[in-house]
Amino acid sequence: MRIRRPKPNSVALAVWCLPILALALALVAITRPEQAVAAPAKNSCEACHSNPDFLVQNKQLFDYFQEWTGSVHEQEGVSCVDCHGGNAAAADKAEAHADGVGASDPDSGVYYANIPDVCGSCHAEILAGFRKSHHFEHLRGKERDPQGPSCVTCHGSIDSEVLNVNSVAAACARCHNDERDNHPEHPEKAQAILNRFLSIDRFYRYIGIRAEPDEARAFFERIDPKLRKLAVTWHGFDLEQIEAETAEVFTLLEVKRDEIRARRAEAE
Repeated sequence: MRIRRPKPNSVALAVWCLPILALALALVAITRPEQAVAAPAKNSCEACHSNPDFLVQNKQLFDYFQEWTGSVHEQEGVSCVDCHGGNAAAADKAEAHADGVGASDPDSGVYYANIPDVCGSCHAEILAGFRKSHHFEHLRGKERDPQGPSCVTCHGSIDSEVLNVNSVAAACARCHNDERDNHPEHPEKAQAILNRFLSIDRFYRYIGIRAEPDEARAFFERIDPKLRKLAVTWHGFDLEQIEAETAEVFTLLEVKRDEIRARRAEAE
């Protein structure tokens, strides 16, 4: 399933063109008054689901729309049909929902088994990592457990959350706990690994501020691909591999930080 993304506007007018453009538009308006400027196509999903009456009639739908409004997905131009399917040009509810838009409909992009491919339409590298995981095998297993973990299990579905050291343990513990006897040690271990990212972030910022510009640029050209790879590795959920790659990045940054700090101390 492929997300249909709106194309960004790539036309940028230079300042010196603005008077010419304004004059041209004025001439068009004078010479051809009978032609109105076409209005942009109306998105029936947004027009309907933004109705404040849903606060009383269907609060869940109201909350979904409010969560989407201002979210990173709205900012990136990802609309309802990109994930749910349906027809945003149709004014009639039945026609707008004809292709199946709900989580219980196997044709919908938000049906549990379809979610990784929908999210992966934008997050392709992350999807590649997730496909290697036991989580993905469970989601696509013979029983096709509707509670199997997918992207939204950890990140939410609309205004997505990036797990951090304060939230990762609770997210993992939804499935990995003593009651289920399902690797209850994983939440604490994942939290310990992410805790190292607090230092990684500090080292990264220190180097960006304190190193010479060319030195920082060259160093980050080495580090940034490792950080991107680590994001993919996280979604394979192999904690030993994640820990090893995290330790590598941590050490490289720490050594560079110490090198810059020693050089600055000598210069004082």
